[in-house]
Amino acid sequence: MNTTYCTAVNPASCLPKLYDYTVERALLDMAEICGDGGKGLPLWRQQVQYAVGHTLNDYYSLAPEVRRQTPIQFILERRWPPQSRCFLSHMHYLKVKNTICDELIRLVGGNHEEEIPFMLYEQWHVPVPELQMELSMIFQLVWHSRRNGSGLKVQKFMVCGNEEVVLGFLHMANVFCRKAYGMPPVRVEIHFLMEGEKRSYEGDSFTLEASLDYLRLLSCLNGESSNSSADCAAEGDSRSRSGEDALSKHLLM
Repeated sequence: MNTTYCTAVNPASCLPKLYDYTVERALLDMAEICGDGGKGLPLWRQQVQYAVGHTLNDYYSLAPEVRRQTPIQFILERRWPPQSRCFLSHMHYLKVKNTICDELIRLVGGNHEEEIPFMLYEQWHVPVPELQMELSMIFQLVWHSRRNGSGLKVQKFMVCGNEEVVLGFLHMANVFCRKAYGMPPVRVEIHFLMEGEKRSYEGDSFTLEASLDYLRLLSCLNGESSNSSADCAAEGDSRSRSGEDALSKHLLM
């Protein structure tokens, strides 16, 4: 498959939308509530994920030759939240900042240094007729796979690991890529930054049918059910967005 000519752009649709970031936030909130009786995902994690997302977007928006001369910690410093009461303590603030910074330095050092991402923090929509809905995803980083020169490698960066979020993302990415490009991603990499852990999954770990069944379950967590004509008119024919607007909505992915 030559993904250079593949596109997730499709005609304007009035189908209800399943947003990946809405599902992820619901799963993270439930994990916090069930785990320690909290009220949901701590604000400091939201702020740090937001900073990480903007940092990666800024960094990989640069040309490869410029990236080589740009320390990612300088970009992270500009995006990092100021000290606030959202963190447990000043020591906690410094520990999180140093851990995230060290991980990003380590990760970008050997991560497709000479390449330009195929997708970089862009919001894409693809219809899923079997579910009578449209799947909307924002991919952090997607690269052309080096394996046999075809296919896609998807990368996701999370502040802290969560098994349900990982499983949901794998199923959503599987459905999206099969519907948009006719085949699953070659590989999905998920990085847990605070834990310093990397997970690597074969893209064909799940069949399309299994992932569709899982998305039926996830759809109950989705807050979007509108199919109004106003939505359709606002979206128009172009189905991708990038930059600050998409990132500001998408704090977690």
